[in-house]
Amino acid sequence: MTTETRLTVRKALPTDAAAIAALAERDDPAAAETGETLRSRVAALVGDPSAITLVATEQEVVRGYLVGGTARSTVRPGEGQVARIEEFAVDDPHDWWPVGSALIEEARSRLRAAGAVRLIVTTSARDPAKQAFLWRCGLTLVTEAYQEELR
Repeated sequence: MTTETRLTVRKALPTDAAAIAALAERDDPAAAETGETLRSRVAALVGDPSAITLVATEQEVVRGYLVGGTARSTVRPGEGQVARIEEFAVDDPHDWWPVGSALIEEARSRLRAAGAVRLIVTTSARDPAKQAFLWRCGLTLVTEAYQEELR
């Protein structure tokens, strides 16, 4: 990211779906979902009014994206709406601070406005740069999960 250009965060548009899918694929190349399936899912999320889908652009090039939403807490009944950010990536790991910060600050604002009282961001243990960024943003690691296929 250069100092001469301005980073803009906005609601994702249907025309951003391909760029978001490319970042998602690069962010998690081991994911089962790729290609057209991934692009279709991203397009559906962009069009979903209950989802918060944001992109950070620099000269109209997507530099990062974030997908989140709110739901009632099932862990803490009576707590209210909990915000979850399930997908969050930047195009260059060195840009977590400028690009990631812009995205998460806009998401926090929108999620608060939607009634959320707590934010949960999921991330992979394979992404130490993202984990360090989230910690620097003031989030706290609360759990680590393990899984296996039951086929």
